[in-house]
Amino acid sequence: MKELIKVNDVFFRYSEDANDAVKGVSFSVFEGEWLAIVGHNGSGKSTLAKLLNGLLQPYSGQITVASFQTDDEEHIWDVRRRVGIVFQNPDNQFVGTTVMDDIAFGLENNGVPREEMLKRIDESMAKVNVSKFLEYEPHRLSGGQKQRVAIAGVIALKPEIIILDEATSMLDPRGRKEVIDVVKELNEKENITVISITHDLEEAMLADRMIVMNRGEKVLEGEPATIFVNDGERLKAYNLDLPFSIQLKEKLLEKGLALSGQSFTHEELVDELWRLTLKT
Repeated sequence: MKELIKVNDVFFRYSEDANDAVKGVSFSVFEGEWLAIVGHNGSGKSTLAKLLNGLLQPYSGQITVASFQTDDEEHIWDVRRRVGIVFQNPDNQFVGTTVMDDIAFGLENNGVPREEMLKRIDESMAKVNVSKFLEYEPHRLSGGQKQRVAIAGVIALKPEIIILDEATSMLDPRGRKEVIDVVKELNEKENITVISITHDLEEAMLADRMIVMNRGEKVLEGEPATIFVNDGERLKAYNLDLPFSIQLKEKLLEKGLALSGQSFTHEELVDELWRLTLKT
């Protein structure tokens, strides 16, 4: 797999007299994957998100995006064109009076010609299913709609990687599902690499790989299902709640129900319970 980002022994602190917010973290991000970076508040995961596209700079260690170093001022926009971020509160990202103006703003800043700009706006809006909101004022949209518009603004810039920095944490279940469905489709159909920064392990279940942060350090890395099975108690110690389906499965196993080790999502668990019902 093609390596898009390499993080090598990175340290970061917000001031000289502060403790390190990120401590010696190393990992790679590969083309087309969905990587979840999870942790409780204060774990360093959101700091890491800002380090990945050069909004913050490490005081030690190195981050490479494609062939560019994030601390190289000459190429910082080459980094940011490749790595787009969708933040927790979409209202903080809106600058235009209409949805169309807002998406056009980023394209204008990148010097995209008008004809290409209009094409990209139409394409990005269609991909996240918000074309009908083109002339709407952003503040009139629901939380899920706002976040989808924010994603449209990012993908119009054609990044290779999208970082969701707690992008679903302020949404209701319906809005959360809208955003996750859009991101999943972009990942699978457009081959856009996704980095999901979250404390929600339900969301992390969808990822190909998961990194767990605690007090600025990377403490676990692997496939979500493997971590849930082998390191559930450690996750609880890091104040992370296991997905409901995993908690339910644990309770059912305690009651002696003969479940396999393969059911992790809600749908998989329901399917397995249905098969067991048919056997009885």
